[in-house]
This record gives sequence, structure tokens and C-alpha cells, in this order.
Amino acid sequence: MDRSEVQSRVVEFREERMWTQGWLAEEAGVSPTTVSGIESGRILRPHFGTVKKLAQALGVEPRELLSTRGNGARRGPLSFGWAMSSREEEFEEGLEEASLGGLLGLSRELGEEHERLRRLYGEARGVEQRRVIKGRIRDVAAQHGSVEASIAYHQDLESPSEEENPGE
Repeated sequence: MDRSEVQSRVVEFREERMWTQGWLAEEAGVSPTTVSGIESGRILRPHFGTVKKLAQALGVEPRELLSTRGNGARRGPLSFGWAMSSREEEFEEGLEEASLGGLLGLSRELGEEHERLRRLYGEARGVEQRRVIKGRIRDVAAQHGSVEASIAYHQDLESPSEEENPGE
């Protein structure tokens, strides 16, 4: 396993959430020195327990911290991290193949992130910070809208018209 992958993925997921290293450390229950060490490359081989704590805090699976983007077909549950880091084609294909439960879970995560960003926008200081947060709000809203459309027309929700009107 290439440890630089862990380093870059932790930075990527942390920055997607607009978290500081200190905030991630607090959420994960690790020291800020540990987060800084992993991100800077001073800690080249983080313990799997640390990776697991970071992944849990970031709302992703540990394997998402251990592998690079675009490494082939996606298996496993949908996640906020995957939704925000996927290319459009990969994202839409993932939605098409997803279970209704997976879509509902992803919709909930995106909705929670949207609300978090709205609160963060209200606390933002300065025009530049607000501009960046508004951009993230637009990105999350776009992904959320696509997930909601997939839910609305999911095959598990479609009921055949023959069963609704027997004998017609």
C-alpha cells in the first residue's frame, strides 16, 4: 500500500468538508499532531486503527482512504466522500446501480452536509470564505438533486400498472 495515498486522501476528504486538521483530530479522537503528521508525510505508516478512526470521522470507509480515485469499478455502499469526489459519469453510473437503501442513505448524508454548509456560511468571516462555501453548497445541492431524481424513479418504487388495474 502506498502511504502517500493515505496522506493525499485524508487531505482531500478533510478539505472537502472544509475542516481544519484540529477539527478532524477532535472528531476522530486522535491528536492534532497525528493528523498533521499523516498529511505532511512525517507519519509514513499510520496504524490501521488510526486510519479507521479518521475514516469514521470523515464519513467514509477506511478503504476509501487507502485507495486512489478512479481505481476501477466501485463496490460497496454509496458515501458522501464518493459522491463529492466522483467524476460525473462515475457518479451517475453508481446511482443507476445503487439500491434504494443506498440512495436514501446518500440523500440523507448530502442533506446533512447541505445544512452544515448553510450554518457554516452564516458563521463565515469575509467575502472569500463565503464565496467558497457557496460554491460547495451548489456542488452538494447538485449531487443531492441527482440522487433525489434517482430515488423518485427507482425500480423498487415502480409498481406495474397491470397490478394496479387488474382485468383492464
